[in-house]
Amino acid sequence: MKRTIVILGKKIIPFKIRIFFRKVNWNLRYFVATFGKFYENKVFCPIANREFKTFITLGNDKRTPSNGAKCRQRLVWLYLTKELNILHDSLKILHVAPELSYFEVLKKQKNIEYFPGDKMVDGYSNQKGVNNIDLTELKYDNDFFDLIICNHVLEHISDDRKAISEIYRVLKNGGKAIVTVPIDENLEKTREDPCIISPVDRKKYFGQWDHLRVYATDVKQRFENEGFNTEMIRYASKFSAEERSKMGLSLDLIIVGKKAF
Repeated sequence: MKRTIVILGKKIIPFKIRIFFRKVNWNLRYFVATFGKFYENKVFCPIANREFKTFITLGNDKRTPSNGAKCRQRLVWLYLTKELNILHDSLKILHVAPELSYFEVLKKQKNIEYFPGDKMVDGYSNQKGVNNIDLTELKYDNDFFDLIICNHVLEHISDDRKAISEIYRVLKNGGKAIVTVPIDENLEKTREDPCIISPVDRKKYFGQWDHLRVYATDVKQRFENEGFNTEMIRYASKFSAEERSKMGLSLDLIIVGKKAF
């Protein structure tokens, strides 16, 4: 029932209005959580580039009050800005299913030629400034982008290998794909079964009603099979426990695929 209401709401309520109410919700939660309380150790969101008294808790995640950024999003942002220097280098970037927190910053960057894109299914057809794309059939030339950002998308795509192949095709030689997916490091092999189609069964076996698989660390091989030089980086280990707590970072693995010359 909840899923049906959410889908219906996305069809009826314009995207801009939904974002407005999301931000109101985040700020109200922050106000309630912090009202009358003193916080000696403040937190810091590297995407918003500011301190807060605390993050807000939504589900099992700690969100930034101003932009809703999740733990894994703050982690990947640090990699993008500290290791790839995306706020200063001249780059042509494809951003797949753009997170609001990233989108609001990247669309303003003068150094970036920015291509945010999403598949325009119900509820996503009115995102201003976001292109309608299909990751398994990209309408871009070969060797077009310097960088592709793709967070928690591949687990939703039936033919994820074709999507990875397309990511490789449109990257320039030397370009990089920065990708995250849900990974269960206790699995020896990615769990998937095309016969599992009901939302209830998908949630049971894959963790979410619209997920088609649970990846193991063998996802690295899927990227290498398409030609990528691939690393699986636990970037949070670059920071101290105190820094991870202050910035609310996840311990997720980041897949870095480089298109070799």
